[in-house]
Amino acid sequence: MCTGVRVWGHLLLLAWVVCTPGASSPTSQPHVASTSEASEGTLREVLAERQVLAGREVLAGRQVYSYRSYKDVQIFHFSIPPQVSQSVYNFTANDSLACEPRNITIFLQAHSYPVINPDRAVYPPGLWVNRSRMYEVHLRSDLKPAILSVQYPVAGDWFMVAFINEASNRITQAVRFAIALTLGLFPSCHSWLQAKVTHQQQGDVTTVVPEIHAHQEIQLFQKIEDSQYYRFYVPSATWMVMVNISNCLAPGDKNESCPINIAFRARALPDFESTDTVFHNCSDDSSGNTCIVEFIPEEEVWHYLHISAASSAPVQLGMAVKLQFCGEVGGSSYHLLSKVNLDQLSPEDSIVDFNTTFTIYTNDSEELSQATTSQEGTIKAEPVIFMPVSKTKQLAAENCWPRHNLVKKTFGGNFVFEYDLPPNENGSVPLLLDISNTSPTLLAFNLESITDIGGTLVIELAISPFINNNNTHNISVAGCVTRGKREEPDEDGACVRGHHLLVNTSSHDTKGTSLSIPFPEPGLWYLTLRPWCYLLNASEVVECSEQETSILFHISSASCLDGKCGTYGSCYQYISGGFIFSTCVCDAGYRGWGCTDDAQATPNWELLLSTLLLTLSNLFFLPAIILALKRRYFAEALVYVFTMVFSTFYHACDQEAYVFCLMRLSVMQFCDFYSAIFSFWVTLIAMADLPHSLYSLLHVAGAMIVALGVEYDRTGLWVFVVPSVSAFVVMSSSWIWHCKQQQGCFPSRQYWLTSLLPGVLLAASGLICYAFFETHDNYYYVHSVWHATMALAILCLLPPRRKKEEVLDEEEDVEPLSECEAQPIMAEGHNYSPVS
Repeated sequence: MCTGVRVWGHLLLLAWVVCTPGASSPTSQPHVASTSEASEGTLREVLAERQVLAGREVLAGRQVYSYRSYKDVQIFHFSIPPQVSQSVYNFTANDSLACEPRNITIFLQAHSYPVINPDRAVYPPGLWVNRSRMYEVHLRSDLKPAILSVQYPVAGDWFMVAFINEASNRITQAVRFAIALTLGLFPSCHSWLQAKVTHQQQGDVTTVVPEIHAHQEIQLFQKIEDSQYYRFYVPSATWMVMVNISNCLAPGDKNESCPINIAFRARALPDFESTDTVFHNCSDDSSGNTCIVEFIPEEEVWHYLHISAASSAPVQLGMAVKLQFCGEVGGSSYHLLSKVNLDQLSPEDSIVDFNTTFTIYTNDSEELSQATTSQEGTIKAEPVIFMPVSKTKQLAAENCWPRHNLVKKTFGGNFVFEYDLPPNENGSVPLLLDISNTSPTLLAFNLESITDIGGTLVIELAISPFINNNNTHNISVAGCVTRGKREEPDEDGACVRGHHLLVNTSSHDTKGTSLSIPFPEPGLWYLTLRPWCYLLNASEVVECSEQETSILFHISSASCLDGKCGTYGSCYQYISGGFIFSTCVCDAGYRGWGCTDDAQATPNWELLLSTLLLTLSNLFFLPAIILALKRRYFAEALVYVFTMVFSTFYHACDQEAYVFCLMRLSVMQFCDFYSAIFSFWVTLIAMADLPHSLYSLLHVAGAMIVALGVEYDRTGLWVFVVPSVSAFVVMSSSWIWHCKQQQGCFPSRQYWLTSLLPGVLLAASGLICYAFFETHDNYYYVHSVWHATMALAILCLLPPRRKKEEVLDEEEDVEPLSECEAQPIMAEGHNYSPVS
């Protein structure tokens, strides 16, 4: 029975996948070229229909929060498939009922978390933040969609952060807004953000295998009517990619130049608005019908070419892609090509259809074999794949730089690791690195996705202090920090794509420098170093007296900025959407990524004043304590002392600059909340004028109930409401009973006018200030007023001293002892005599 159900379920699922448009696969199959012009046109028409929906991703609604620091952002993650020509994001947001729409800001970026600065704070010096393109979207939480279209996105991980952008300075603690909610003035509002993304994939992408051997001359002959996309995979140790266009001819075109344009990009289709896309116009070359273009590639990723005809006439050409290597080829496992297993060219990409016709050519364009495997209902594609011949010498670039692949060393904790040089034969790691003075030196290190991107990468560079300049010239070392592609610094130390580092021996301060990269993108990073020598009294470059220059470098990662956030900030790690990141939480008005922007910082005198006000304002409890002792309310006096002491030390420990912690902050916070609520309880019970036995019972019951509530949720609404309402009901019931017993008003009119009315007014004033007027700027003023009003309210509300005869309940009769029990018990005496 169960087996039959499962079989029918699988059949229904298969029928839905086959019949549902766009549900067959999250990625479309690439188009590959054919040698037949007739079949090429038919294949283009078929693949044009497949150049539509490639995938859809929906993220359910998640709550977003008001921005105070980076800890308040909500992180969303998207996975972009390869060969996407357009990604369309649809964002909608909504609020709780009866709430006004709020402004929501979204930042979207590839590879890593966006580094944002909504409050326009100044970044710390030496921080590299503008590394890749970031998209910004603004919308309202009114269910009206906001659309973002990203052209030719990079395949892989994309991260988005969202938050509420509001300028309200009101303190939003749960208890204050709970009080406002009960009064119906300010509803508790929450906002949720939903996101949908639809990908359109380029289907007509020709997969080619480049030449990697010296003796090969592989040509791919194509006829391009408008434009065509090509892709190839670059293994590790690749130094240069060369695209060789030959026999380029446009029928009827009398110009001798090749009328095509070439665009080259790694990881994504070429984008005319992207800075990492390289363009070349072959019409500008004077080489006739040939065009040779060289590109610096990225290792271990797919690369894409876009060849378009410069005129309306179709262009016939022969194309070859050649790779030059520095070292042994690795990573992409090119030996698998002998099995025509294209889906294993890259472990991250498997989008090649095996129901295809494979045609294999060599350098003389002779067809060696043809194998067709197809089945009913599938599209026949005819790719051209070139079989590399094994056991031949690879092409090696003559101008390869010395390269050091750094070794990663991981420590305990998130984002804590560093990179060192490979150990020597004896196992020791060199402290100094000798770099050549005649050519650049390349340091390469790799960052892992997700696990390595939540901290800050720090690169430090210095010239060895033991270097000998011979007092003839100075030495400068320039460096370019780049991701994916290497870059050589110019003589001024400038870099076009990456970030430059420059050190020299002209002074002690310029011998070292550092660069911090928050939330670094994963992948292969390069530090390209180039030294040169110049005269002591001029900037003229001269030949160095030594062949090598010794340098010191340190590449490491840590949370925040080296695990710290300045003097007025703390470093924390948070989790949002399942992703861990580190950020600084600033105090005392400091802002910025490292809490270094003091434009809105609180002055020291104001910080000291806030500490003094919040702590010394608790001395207003002293009159209430003295009055309680004088009127013989000893239990109440003890509670008031407890409240005064722990409120004082809690606020002394909770300050931003002048801090004194008697014990752990959470313990003092519990004691502060507990004693404050219990003070209300014991005061109301004392005002109730209850019998002594019931009075003691309610004290113990209140102590346990308040302790339970404070431990459960010390900032919740009910932990304040339940004890206060319960004590008020007890007090009101007792007063009503006394009024009936005395046939008059209880307590006396004098107490109502001189004590109860002022006390209620003081308590109400304090609660209103506490709930509605506290902001981050006036917190220490208003909260100090709250301390004073509550203490003075207790002073007014504490009832008069009881008469002596009221201490014992008059209604309780004392039973006399019985006659038998009243007789004294006499013990018989016995003489004690020792045993002889």
